Amino acid sequence: MPLIPYEPFRMFEPIWEEMDRHFRPGRGNEDLSKLLYRLDIDETPEKVIVTAEIPGIENKEDLQIELNEKLLTIRGETKRTKAEIDQSTHHSERYFGRFSRTVTLPTVVKTDGAHASYKNGVLKLTFLKDRNPAARTIEVDFH
Repeated sequence: MPLIPYEPFRMFEPIWEEMDRHFRPGRGNEDLSKLLYRLDIDETPEKVIVTAEIPGIENKEDLQIELNEKLLTIRGETKRTKAEIDQSTHHSERYFGRFSRTVTLPTVVKTDGAHASYKNGVLKLTFLKDRNPAARTIEVDFH
């Protein structure tokens, strides 16, 4: 008789522990925004274009974009409506709360001439390439 009982799934315990470490914190954890909000970075000879899927933003004040040389930071907050707060929820998979995402752009871009627009849950940022940028905040055109 073996001293350790046979447990065929014991070898999966490190995998489950690692998954718990990433997913257990729950709503409001800004680290989850890397998984929840997808973005693409495209480059042309003149521009860098960033497209991000960020559904649920209703006010211009709930979305902030900062650029510092090659680092782009997108911050915001997705809020529940009053009707959703007053009702009893039995199952919820949607994300509510603050989020933050910082990515490194492929090249240094100009802060002047940058354009940002948000329509149908998609944020589109366009930057012209440059060699000597300065940090600033970028305004978003809401449609």
